[in-house]
Amino acid sequence: MLYATIVSDSTIAQIIADASRAGRLALSEIDAKRIIAELGISVAIPASASSAAEAAAIAARQGFPVVLKVLSPDVSHKSEVGGVELGLANSEDVRAAFERIKANLAAKAPGAKFEGVAVQPMAAGGGVELLAGIVRDDRYGPTIMVGLGGILVEVLKDTALRLAPISASEARAMLGELRGAAILHGVRGRGAVDIDAVAAMLAKLSEFAAAHPEVREMDLNPVVAYEHGVSVLDARVMLGAPPATASDDPHRAARLENLKRAFYPRSVVVIGDKKAGGYLWLRALANLKTKLYSVQIDPNEIAGIEAMGVENHKSLAEIKDPIDYAISAVPRQVAPRILRDCVANKVGAIGFFTSGFSETGEELGIRLESELREIALGSEIALVGPNCMGLANPSIGMRNYPDGKTGEAGDVSFISQSGTHTINFCIQAAAHGVRVNLAASIGNVLVLEAADYIDLMAADPATRVIGMYIEGVRDGRRFFESLRAAAARHPVVVWKGGTTEAGARATFSHTGSLATPRALWSALVRQAGAVEVGSLDAMLDAVELLSRGRKVTGRGMGLVAMTGGQSVVITDTFAAAGLEIPALSESSYNELKTFFNVIGGSYRNPLDAGGTIGSGIHPGGLDRILAILDRDPAIDSIALEIGTGFRAARWATHEDEITTLLDKIAEFAAASSKPFAVILHPAHVEAIVARGKELARARGLVVFDSFERAASAFATASAYWQAHR
Repeated sequence: MLYATIVSDSTIAQIIADASRAGRLALSEIDAKRIIAELGISVAIPASASSAAEAAAIAARQGFPVVLKVLSPDVSHKSEVGGVELGLANSEDVRAAFERIKANLAAKAPGAKFEGVAVQPMAAGGGVELLAGIVRDDRYGPTIMVGLGGILVEVLKDTALRLAPISASEARAMLGELRGAAILHGVRGRGAVDIDAVAAMLAKLSEFAAAHPEVREMDLNPVVAYEHGVSVLDARVMLGAPPATASDDPHRAARLENLKRAFYPRSVVVIGDKKAGGYLWLRALANLKTKLYSVQIDPNEIAGIEAMGVENHKSLAEIKDPIDYAISAVPRQVAPRILRDCVANKVGAIGFFTSGFSETGEELGIRLESELREIALGSEIALVGPNCMGLANPSIGMRNYPDGKTGEAGDVSFISQSGTHTINFCIQAAAHGVRVNLAASIGNVLVLEAADYIDLMAADPATRVIGMYIEGVRDGRRFFESLRAAAARHPVVVWKGGTTEAGARATFSHTGSLATPRALWSALVRQAGAVEVGSLDAMLDAVELLSRGRKVTGRGMGLVAMTGGQSVVITDTFAAAGLEIPALSESSYNELKTFFNVIGGSYRNPLDAGGTIGSGIHPGGLDRILAILDRDPAIDSIALEIGTGFRAARWATHEDEITTLLDKIAEFAAASSKPFAVILHPAHVEAIVARGKELARARGLVVFDSFERAASAFATASAYWQAHR
């Protein structure tokens, strides 16, 4: 083959400039391949021929067999117009193919300009077909894609994505994600391909994508990966106007400082709280350890406010203390006036519970939201929301909901575009033994985006884990960078709303967010080093394990069940979650056989241990089992089922049985270096088991309701720690 590998440094700029001057958005195949060659990627650059005779002469010089492809600025997919002829063995074949291509274009794309054909040698046989490409997303910027080519991409849609640029090691990780990755390493007598060469190609493409915002799309299909090296056989490049850069916010630094003030306020004011709403916000702040004020001008409301012991004023100007955080519950038409008043009185931040803005799709709501944004951006105020429940710091009694504990310092921070999810997380976290540090319901993210809250929470010294519910982001690239920086410091768990078409429509009506393609979103989270979950329960479980358990260093699980049927199910469940249930070491088996009751039981991992430990009543046997699993090098984490139905039922009248058991288990968990969790099924004794969970968590144990939830949590934690080894 004739491969071009040296092209002038100015080639790319010249090619793009020439196309732009000519008003062409699609580069010719020849120009696209010249760009590929400039990047140092092996590619056959064809020669152009405007007549059949010229095509035949070029083919003779290149050597047969050759390929002919139509050249037309009006055609992107050549095969769809009959514009590709393969395996042409002689000059006569080339001439005939030229005429066929010309006739096909006239018949299938009338009006398309015919500029001749591209002539190039046929590629060598063998190798594995791939496709690679660049797509520029309006919110997330350039992305790089790779997949198995040929019919596999159409049938399996087997691709992997990353935001550009990426390193060669990140490119290798992409290849490893493909469902057909084994093909690249050699199967059924076929040799392995040059993974390093493919990874290097992807890294070069990603650098090009990051450096050239005017390139909207690049499609390399096929790319053939050989035992040594890769070759690009076809290339398509589409140009477009570079994306508009976000204008700098001159008040950004001061605004973020004001947001920090709002999380640790010296004084809070509630504007417009009403009896009809049960004085929602004043009740939520009833235990605030710092100063609390009310602003309300309706005389029918003031008496009720003052009866709560809250000092009311007719205006912000009457309050002499600096106000760090304001909460507004006024109608939407009044919101701009309230915001101007806050700016004039140098309020640090304001959270708008008020809704009815762009999420409604109504002209009035959109106009009012635009007015709020303009006012906020012209000042240093930190605007939270609107359409949100605002900020919470339970340690100082600042809640964004009337129920729940206050006064306890926490280590888990939570961000949500849904007020309901924020409240539910904060309330249910306590039942999981999880204490909230900071929480933010951020609604329509009008000025401050999720990235701002991520940065603040990640930097907070009390934070150990961050969870978030996100429906969409406007500045996707900044969100990615903030997420990556946070995940490098703490486990970050992301729950994405609107992953289906119907869900995406709901998110728009909910927060005015734009839906993000599922594949790109998942790739972004994975690349940032965060982990995903799909529900509130999964979020709570993952956060409990990540915040209270030890680091999950591997996927090998030591599983202990109470009956034979349960031991089968627990194995299937954990394996289905992508975890491993390895055989124990020979020394472990030798020790287990000295005391394990194999009548109705088994000590192969998983351990059917009910007969040995009397379903938890004889903790001496349990001590020995757990100690063996703790020592075994094949085991990274341990999960123990306790309290199957009939045994759990005894706890109602024999609570000493469970407290004795839990004391022994807690003693082991504290001494073990491995992550450990207890599984307590609600079954038909839910109230009794709930008491058992309470007792277990009081002893510092991590507890799950089911095999499925335990497996999901361990898989999520393992994925995070695996990405940060």
